[in-house]
Parts: sequence; structure tokens; C-alpha cells
Amino acid sequence: MALPQLPPPVEISSESKRAIIEGLKKVIEAFQANAVLDKGVTYQDVIHDPDVLYGFIQTFRKNPRLADKVVVGKDGKPATAEDAPLVCGVSLAQVQQLLVKTCARYFLEQGTKQEEEIVTETRTTTRFLIFKKTEQVERKTGGGHDERKVREVTRYMAFDWQLPLLGAYAELNSAILMELDHDIVALQTAEAVRELVQFDQATIKKVKLTAGADFVNILANRPAALAGINVYNKDMYLFFRNVLGDKAFDFFCRDKQFFMVCAALDKPLVRVYGDVLCYIAGENLEELQRLNIDKADVLIAGMKFAFGDKVQKILAHPNFAKDVLRKLVESLLHITQEKDQLAISAQLTCKAIVPQVMDWLAKQPPLERLG
Repeated sequence: MALPQLPPPVEISSESKRAIIEGLKKVIEAFQANAVLDKGVTYQDVIHDPDVLYGFIQTFRKNPRLADKVVVGKDGKPATAEDAPLVCGVSLAQVQQLLVKTCARYFLEQGTKQEEEIVTETRTTTRFLIFKKTEQVERKTGGGHDERKVREVTRYMAFDWQLPLLGAYAELNSAILMELDHDIVALQTAEAVRELVQFDQATIKKVKLTAGADFVNILANRPAALAGINVYNKDMYLFFRNVLGDKAFDFFCRDKQFFMVCAALDKPLVRVYGDVLCYIAGENLEELQRLNIDKADVLIAGMKFAFGDKVQKILAHPNFAKDVLRKLVESLLHITQEKDQLAISAQLTCKAIVPQVMDWLAKQPPLERLG
């Protein structure tokens, strides 16, 4: 995926900042006068509360004409394009970036602020090399914030969609933030950020080296996939990505025990199983491994044909291995036919047991989401 591009850096003069502040206040007044913004919202609310700022930006997007007298381009006409320069010398995108950064900094400073405490210490001083004096003194500790985290997060804050993610961003430690660098903008949901939090900086660094330019796609799709990618070398990572496409991220989210079962699969077998590897239970995969590649191929195709859109739920159940699949596998083990004939036999066999399998599925307890 292409990462969202930050607006070009620009030095905003004190005069331009004053113009932006005054302009923002006028737009707030215009929106309130037209009943599209709550009258209780203040300038301080807009620049300090992520929810309020996000709502304000959405209001501006829906009602840009209400701000035509304030948001004016260098040509003297109402500004429309986000990258076009305004009379204050910066673009709309850069104004948004300034507001988002300001709001993010305040939010994170408050969120990482340490509680201020009064600590009592005993100090002994010596005078004239002879006289010693011991006394109790008090000093303040804490009260500061995690400046490193604040700095690393705000470096890449520029977009309105990032504002609802600030609470999740705050869960990332400084080491992870520095490893991510500008790739943080690929994390576009709170769920994605929290999936990433479970990994340490060393794992993220290793996966970045393995995936290369594809790392941003991992972050954008399923950061939890780092666990599985960490198991494989670069060659195997690229192989699975080529065979499975974006479904590879679901495969890499599987648990360690499943990857142990997969260890016996060579590349031709992986191609045969395909996206089935994203959801099949390890117990079912072990049963299928009793078959040679051609028989595994026709049985998988037969089950997909017969079970239709229920095949994922069926193969995801570990109980399917001993209750149903074992008999299917054994029925093919000793058959000696050409692959075309095997395919027909597998389809007919699977089709014949559909009522039995659907009845079995209805009686199974619900599965938790696959790892």
C-alpha cells in the first residue's frame, strides 16, 4: 500500500500562527452562528480535545462554504484544494497538521504525566571539617511527562483520522515508535495498534528485515501476523505471500503449534492447500498429510465443492478430524486411480455425506477466533 503522504514541512512564522489562530476562532463562530457546531465548544476545546477537533474537521468538510470569508487562498478566492496556499502562507493540509499535532501533544503530555510527589530525605552536612548537621528536607519529584514518546508520536501526526487513535498510540513504547518511524501512519485502526503492542522492538525489527517494503502492508492488514512471520526466513515469507496473497496475513496469525504441523509441508503441498492453511485446524491438517499430494489435492477440492461456504467452519473444527475426515482419508489411501478419476470419486463421496456433515456441524460448540 502507499502510505499517506505528510504535507511538506514548512516553517510557520509567528505572524502566520496568529493568523491561523484568529482564523480558527472565526470559523468556530461561523459554524456556531449557523447551528452546525455546538455553542458550548471553545477554541481551547478544539485544540485540546481529540474528539472535539475530529468533529470540527468533519464539520468543516461538510460545510466548507460557511468558512469562505475566512479560508481564503492567495488568489483572493475561497480555498478549495487542500494543498493550495492560503493568504496566511500555508495550505489547508498544513493548517490541519498544525492543529492535529497541537492537539496530540497536549493529549499525550496529559496522558503520560507523572504524579507529583513530595519526598522527604535526610541530609547530613559538614561545616568547618568538624561540625555535622543532619536535617530532614523535602523536594518535589515527578510532574513531568514522557517527552520522548510525545515527540515520536507527534512527528507523524497530520491527519484527522489519527485523532481517534491517540489513546492506542499512547500504548506504544518509545522503542517501538522509533522502530516504526514514518510507518506508523500504516496503523489506521485502534485494533491494529493494539495488535502491534504485544510485540517487542527486536521482533518488529526482524520482521521489517524479512518483509522489506511489504512491512507497511503487514501493519495495514494484520499486525498480529508478525508472530508467524517471525518464525520464517525471507524466502519462505515471500513464498507464502506469493501463494496466498493478502490472505497470507491470516495464515501468519496462526499459533505456534499450528506452524509446527506446517513444518512438514514442502512448497508443492503448500500450493495445493492454498488458503485452507489460513483456517484449517492442525488436527485436520495432520489427517490430510497422510495422503500423497494428488489425493490431498482432490480431497480438498471435493470438500470445497460439496461443503461450499461452510467448508471453512468445518475444517476449522478440530473434532472433524476424528469424527469425519479420518474416514474420508482412509477411503482414499489405498485407491489406485488416475487423478481425474480420483477427483470424481472424491467429489461424489463428499457430496454424499453433506447431510451428515451439516448435522454434525450444527451440534459442534462455537469456536473462538482462530489464532
